[in-house]
Amino acid sequence: MKWAAAKVASPEGSHHRLIGSLELWRRTRVLLIYAALVLLVGEGINVFGDHRFVPAYIVLAALLLAAAAAIYWRQRTHFVELGANGLRLCANFKAVELPYDQLRQSRCQPVQKFFDTPARRDLLSGTLKRFSSRPACIVKVDQGHEQLLGAGQMLGRGTVVDQELIMMVDGADTLDKALQARIRRRPAAASPKSSRPR
Repeated sequence: MKWAAAKVASPEGSHHRLIGSLELWRRTRVLLIYAALVLLVGEGINVFGDHRFVPAYIVLAALLLAAAAAIYWRQRTHFVELGANGLRLCANFKAVELPYDQLRQSRCQPVQKFFDTPARRDLLSGTLKRFSSRPACIVKVDQGHEQLLGAGQMLGRGTVVDQELIMMVDGADTLDKALQARIRRRPAAASPKSSRPR
Protein backbone atom coordinates (compact mmCIF):
# COMPACT_ATOMS: atom_id res chain seq x y z
CA MET A 1 0.00 0.00 0.00
CA LYS A 2 1.48 3.33 -1.06
CA TRP A 3 0.64 6.73 0.42
CA ALA A 4 0.57 9.76 -1.85
CA ALA A 5 -0.72 13.31 -1.91
CA ALA A 6 -4.34 13.40 -3.03
CA LYS A 7 -5.53 15.53 -5.93
CA VAL A 8 -8.45 17.80 -5.20
CA ALA A 9 -9.94 17.23 -8.62
CA SER A 10 -9.44 14.93 -11.57
CA PRO A 11 -10.55 15.03 -15.20
CA GLU A 12 -14.28 14.39 -15.58
CA GLY A 13 -15.13 10.70 -15.58
CA SER A 14 -11.80 9.50 -14.18
CA HIS A 15 -12.90 9.35 -10.57
CA HIS A 16 -15.86 8.00 -8.63
CA ARG A 17 -17.13 9.96 -5.63
CA LEU A 18 -18.20 8.25 -2.41
CA ILE A 19 -21.97 7.86 -2.19
CA GLY A 20 -22.15 8.87 1.48
CA SER A 21 -20.47 12.25 0.97
CA LEU A 22 -22.29 12.85 -2.31
CA GLU A 23 -25.74 12.15 -0.85
CA LEU A 24 -25.06 14.30 2.22
CA TRP A 25 -24.31 17.26 -0.07
CA ARG A 26 -27.41 16.63 -2.19
CA ARG A 27 -29.66 16.45 0.90
CA THR A 28 -28.34 19.47 2.77
CA ARG A 29 -27.13 22.02 0.21
CA VAL A 30 -30.50 23.69 -0.47
CA LEU A 31 -31.49 23.80 3.20
CA LEU A 32 -28.18 25.26 4.42
CA ILE A 33 -27.80 27.86 1.68
CA TYR A 34 -31.49 28.86 1.77
CA ALA A 35 -31.43 29.28 5.56
CA ALA A 36 -28.28 31.42 5.35
CA LEU A 37 -29.85 33.63 2.67
CA VAL A 38 -33.04 34.06 4.72
CA LEU A 39 -30.98 35.21 7.71
CA LEU A 40 -28.95 37.64 5.60
CA VAL A 41 -32.03 39.09 3.88
CA GLY A 42 -33.81 39.40 7.22
CA GLU A 43 -30.85 41.22 8.69
CA GLY A 44 -30.74 43.53 5.67
CA ILE A 45 -34.41 44.40 6.16
CA ASN A 46 -33.77 45.12 9.83
CA VAL A 47 -30.82 47.40 9.10
CA PHE A 48 -32.51 49.39 6.35
CA GLY A 49 -35.92 49.43 8.03
CA ASP A 50 -35.33 50.50 11.61
CA HIS A 51 -31.51 50.55 11.69
CA ARG A 52 -31.24 47.71 14.20
CA PHE A 53 -28.22 45.51 13.66
CA VAL A 54 -28.33 41.96 15.05
CA PRO A 55 -24.84 40.40 14.81
CA ALA A 56 -26.17 36.97 15.81
CA TYR A 57 -27.95 36.65 12.45
CA ILE A 58 -24.74 37.33 10.54
CA VAL A 59 -22.78 34.86 12.66
CA LEU A 60 -25.41 32.15 12.24
CA ALA A 61 -25.58 32.73 8.47
CA ALA A 62 -21.78 32.51 8.27
CA LEU A 63 -21.82 29.21 10.20
CA LEU A 64 -24.44 27.76 7.87
CA LEU A 65 -22.44 28.77 4.81
CA ALA A 66 -19.27 27.35 6.38
CA ALA A 67 -21.06 24.04 6.99
CA ALA A 68 -22.26 24.00 3.37
CA ALA A 69 -18.72 24.71 2.14
CA ALA A 70 -17.28 21.91 4.30
CA ILE A 71 -19.83 19.38 3.02
CA TYR A 72 -19.22 20.51 -0.56
CA TRP A 73 -15.46 20.16 -0.08
CA ARG A 74 -15.89 16.69 1.39
CA GLN A 75 -17.94 15.34 -1.52
CA ARG A 76 -15.44 16.80 -4.00
CA THR A 77 -12.33 15.37 -2.30
CA HIS A 78 -13.56 11.90 -1.22
CA PHE A 79 -13.32 9.66 -4.26
CA VAL A 80 -11.78 6.58 -5.84
CA GLU A 81 -9.84 6.76 -9.09
CA LEU A 82 -7.84 4.54 -11.42
CA GLY A 83 -4.24 5.71 -11.29
CA ALA A 84 -1.42 4.78 -13.62
CA ASN A 85 -0.07 2.10 -11.28
CA GLY A 86 -2.91 1.33 -8.94
CA LEU A 87 -6.32 2.05 -7.47
CA ARG A 88 -6.22 5.35 -5.55
CA LEU A 89 -8.50 6.04 -2.57
CA CYS A 90 -8.58 9.77 -1.88
CA ALA A 91 -9.85 11.73 1.11
CA ASN A 92 -9.10 15.42 1.72
CA PHE A 93 -5.33 15.83 1.36
CA LYS A 94 -4.41 12.14 1.56
CA ALA A 95 -4.51 9.16 -0.77
CA VAL A 96 -3.80 5.46 -0.51
CA GLU A 97 -2.75 3.56 -3.61
CA LEU A 98 -3.39 -0.16 -4.03
CA PRO A 99 -1.13 -1.53 -6.79
CA TYR A 100 -3.00 -3.37 -9.52
CA ASP A 101 -0.85 -6.47 -9.06
CA GLN A 102 -2.32 -6.83 -5.55
CA LEU A 103 -5.93 -6.85 -6.80
CA ARG A 104 -7.18 -10.41 -7.19
CA GLN A 105 -10.87 -10.02 -7.99
CA SER A 106 -13.48 -7.31 -8.62
CA ARG A 107 -17.26 -7.56 -8.75
CA CYS A 108 -20.27 -5.28 -8.55
CA GLN A 109 -23.23 -6.29 -6.39
CA PRO A 110 -25.73 -4.77 -3.95
CA VAL A 111 -24.23 -4.28 -0.50
CA GLN A 112 -27.09 -6.19 1.09
CA LYS A 113 -26.28 -9.26 -0.98
CA PHE A 114 -22.63 -9.19 0.10
CA PHE A 115 -23.68 -9.19 3.76
CA ASP A 116 -26.48 -11.71 3.28
CA THR A 117 -24.73 -14.51 5.18
CA PRO A 118 -24.96 -15.32 8.91
CA ALA A 119 -21.25 -14.57 9.41
CA ARG A 120 -21.48 -11.10 7.85
CA ARG A 121 -24.98 -9.97 8.73
CA ASP A 122 -23.96 -8.24 11.97
CA LEU A 123 -21.15 -6.36 10.20
CA LEU A 124 -23.49 -4.20 8.10
CA SER A 125 -23.63 -0.74 9.67
CA GLY A 126 -23.24 2.99 9.08
CA THR A 127 -23.25 4.28 5.51
CA LEU A 128 -23.24 0.75 4.11
CA LYS A 129 -26.50 -0.06 5.91
CA ARG A 130 -28.13 3.19 4.82
CA PHE A 131 -27.39 2.47 1.16
CA SER A 132 -27.55 -1.32 1.35
CA SER A 133 -29.78 -1.63 -1.72
CA ARG A 134 -27.24 0.15 -3.93
CA PRO A 135 -24.50 -1.61 -5.86
CA ALA A 136 -20.92 -1.41 -4.64
CA CYS A 137 -17.64 -2.29 -6.27
CA ILE A 138 -16.06 -5.00 -4.12
CA VAL A 139 -12.38 -5.77 -4.62
CA LYS A 140 -10.35 -8.59 -3.15
CA VAL A 141 -6.89 -7.31 -2.24
CA ASP A 142 -3.81 -9.40 -1.62
CA GLN A 143 -2.83 -7.64 1.60
CA GLY A 144 -3.02 -8.45 5.28
CA HIS A 145 -6.25 -7.50 7.02
CA GLU A 146 -4.59 -4.95 9.30
CA GLN A 147 -2.81 -3.32 6.37
CA LEU A 148 -6.03 -3.20 4.36
CA LEU A 149 -7.80 -1.46 7.25
CA GLY A 150 -5.62 1.58 6.55
CA ALA A 151 -7.11 1.79 3.08
CA GLY A 152 -10.59 1.18 4.45
CA GLN A 153 -10.32 4.27 6.64
CA MET A 154 -10.43 6.36 3.48
CA LEU A 155 -13.81 4.84 2.55
CA GLY A 156 -15.55 4.76 5.92
CA ARG A 157 -16.39 2.40 8.75
CA GLY A 158 -17.09 -1.24 7.93
CA THR A 159 -15.73 -1.16 4.37
CA VAL A 160 -13.14 -3.90 4.98
CA VAL A 161 -14.30 -7.50 5.46
CA ASP A 162 -11.50 -10.07 5.54
CA GLN A 163 -9.44 -9.24 2.41
CA GLU A 164 -12.27 -7.50 0.57
CA LEU A 165 -12.70 -3.76 0.18
CA ILE A 166 -16.23 -2.41 -0.30
CA MET A 167 -16.36 0.80 -2.34
CA MET A 168 -19.70 2.64 -2.22
CA VAL A 169 -19.16 4.99 -5.15
CA ASP A 170 -21.16 6.50 -7.97
CA GLY A 171 -20.71 4.44 -11.13
CA ALA A 172 -19.73 1.30 -9.22
CA ASP A 173 -20.41 -0.89 -12.27
CA THR A 174 -18.13 1.25 -14.46
CA LEU A 175 -15.35 1.09 -11.87
CA ASP A 176 -15.79 -2.69 -11.60
CA LYS A 177 -15.45 -3.19 -15.38
CA ALA A 178 -12.35 -1.01 -15.51
CA LEU A 179 -10.74 -2.92 -12.65
CA GLN A 180 -11.58 -6.29 -14.19
CA ALA A 181 -9.87 -5.23 -17.41
CA ARG A 182 -6.71 -4.29 -15.49
CA ILE A 183 -6.75 -7.50 -13.48
CA ARG A 184 -7.09 -9.57 -16.67
CA ARG A 185 -4.14 -7.76 -18.24
CA ARG A 186 -1.89 -8.72 -15.35
CA PRO A 187 0.92 -11.04 -16.49
CA ALA A 188 0.23 -14.68 -15.67
CA ALA A 189 2.47 -16.37 -13.14
CA ALA A 190 5.23 -18.43 -14.70
CA SER A 191 4.46 -22.14 -14.66
CA PRO A 192 6.99 -24.35 -12.89
CA LYS A 193 9.36 -26.26 -15.16
CA SER A 194 8.83 -30.00 -15.47
CA SER A 195 11.29 -32.12 -13.51
CA ARG A 196 10.90 -35.16 -15.79
CA PRO A 197 14.09 -36.21 -17.54
CA ARG A 198 14.16 -35.76 -21.30
